[in-house]
Amino acid sequence: MTKRNRSPHLMLAVIICAVSVIALVSAVIVMTAKEDAEPVTAEPIVSQPVESVEPLPEPEPEPEPEPSVVKFMAAGDNLIHDNFYKQAAARAGGNGFDFGMPYSFVEPLFADSDLSFVNQETIIAESIFPLSGYPLFNSPEAVGNRLVEMGFDVVSIANNHMFDMGEKGLIAALDFWQSKENLLTIGAWRKESDMQQPLLYEKNGITFGFVPITEHTNGIKLPKDTELRFIRSDEYDLMEQQVKLARENSDFVVVSIHWGTENSVNVNDNQLYLAQMFADWGVDLVLGHHSHTLQPMEWRTGKEGNKTLVVYSLGNLVSSMLNPQNMLGGVLDLEITMEPDQKPEITRAKMIPIVTQYDTTARREVRIYPFSDYTQELMDVHGVAANYPHFTIQYMQDIIDKNIPEEFLD
Repeated sequence: MTKRNRSPHLMLAVIICAVSVIALVSAVIVMTAKEDAEPVTAEPIVSQPVESVEPLPEPEPEPEPEPSVVKFMAAGDNLIHDNFYKQAAARAGGNGFDFGMPYSFVEPLFADSDLSFVNQETIIAESIFPLSGYPLFNSPEAVGNRLVEMGFDVVSIANNHMFDMGEKGLIAALDFWQSKENLLTIGAWRKESDMQQPLLYEKNGITFGFVPITEHTNGIKLPKDTELRFIRSDEYDLMEQQVKLARENSDFVVVSIHWGTENSVNVNDNQLYLAQMFADWGVDLVLGHHSHTLQPMEWRTGKEGNKTLVVYSLGNLVSSMLNPQNMLGGVLDLEITMEPDQKPEITRAKMIPIVTQYDTTARREVRIYPFSDYTQELMDVHGVAANYPHFTIQYMQDIIDKNIPEEFLD
């Protein structure tokens, strides 16, 4: 019998069927195993706690701008008679001058001042002329150095004695004062073009503009060809121009004026007229001197409704004068405050009365005391009291009560 060959197609079909059967049997076995096994429970998904995030801090608010505050002190005439500087020379024992003691009792008044003003009544031209007293004064440089040591920042030389040593003396005085660091000298200009620059002093963010004026110069005139300039109180246009210059370049305008009637405790009509004029021009403070007495002080209202403080005369800081009324002077104590974006205002105004003391009619040991510290023991040896029995502590108190309103006294 003959053997027949198998078809390849048949063989392939058999193989495919076998694979299919094996796959089916495997699937059944797996499914059966799953049914017999323990059911698997899925673990629950537990969310992890999220750390709390601190919110960003709020930005710090901008600090409120602080107001600017200046403690301003002003003294009157520093009048240096020859016996005063001769006593200072004797204290120095032949080695210059010792002006320490005469001012020591009032020096603490200026200790915490931010800005201090004084009128230097006598010219300081020791570098070129001999020292001298009344009526043509020339004072030692040591007295100017003492004022600087006490803390004075602004010195006026616009007064009736500014030409006592002539043109050269005034130039020497300007040289002396302008050599001092951080000190503003007012009252005279070396040439007219200098008057176009405002006289400014800045302190604690407040700029002060000064206008120095004198009523007269005791009839003494400078040479016609001099370049030196000053302002007289009858030069209205020039005064207004200088006030405007100060107003445009500063926050607070101060007029320093040498005016009034000598030895009088009363204000005259010209002072009243000029005071109102200054108020109408927007001046903030008028510092008067020349009478050598403590004259009234008051507020004046300008035409724009502004307030101007007018001190008609601060009297003497020191002198060796002979009249009872010349012994009482004053130191002005102001607080000037400028709020942000506002104009400065005088937020405190006080007058501190002071007394010039010298012992016996020989006028020994000239010195100055605050009136509040003055005693009957000092009065008993005062040289003026020997010639004027009515010169008493009560006499000075009566002038204070008459001329200084209660709001300006502590």
